[in-house]
Amino acid sequence: MKTALVIGACLMAFALGASAQVPTPFSFYAGGALSLPNAPEGFKESFNSGYHGLVGIGYKLGPGFQLVGKAEYHKFSSDLSGFPGVDGGDANVWLFGGDGRLALGLPVAPIKPFGLLGFGLATIDQSDFSGPVTLIAAIPESYPDKQSKLYYNFGAGVEFKFGPAVNLFVQGRYVSVSSEGGSTGFVPVTVGLKFF
Repeated sequence: MKTALVIGACLMAFALGASAQVPTPFSFYAGGALSLPNAPEGFKESFNSGYHGLVGIGYKLGPGFQLVGKAEYHKFSSDLSGFPGVDGGDANVWLFGGDGRLALGLPVAPIKPFGLLGFGLATIDQSDFSGPVTLIAAIPESYPDKQSKLYYNFGAGVEFKFGPAVNLFVQGRYVSVSSEGGSTGFVPVTVGLKFF
């Protein structure tokens, strides 16, 4: 957790420094918060709510419309309440992709709602379990091997004017990662900063 916070702080410092030097069509995003497991039922029941962090760079293509390339990391801890003495089994999800982001309302308004839609590549793996061998053998693994799959996401949010070249944003999304026999879905709720 400390490592994730240090990396996030460094990325935000980089974005602040870079935002003063980059032409106006570009903007930088940094944020994170809560990730909620949603589907299938096995994923929802086997993992607790997790956390995530994301960084991205946007390029303005038209009034209120941007293409945003991004990288995200999500972590869900396994729910081992029925197996005392067992640790590990966390699901780690990396997302690399792009979103189309459309802002609604007046360009100079201090509050702007927006919608987004995008897709990309997801990598999911699960950390090893540790603890008594007899208990570990009784636990089914959700993701026995590292997998790289396609994902899509859609959502909406709102931006608030925060400074001369900084906006605060809050957004919610649904992310669906294709997997064998169905898909894995989760809902990230993100609070972050947009530098431009």
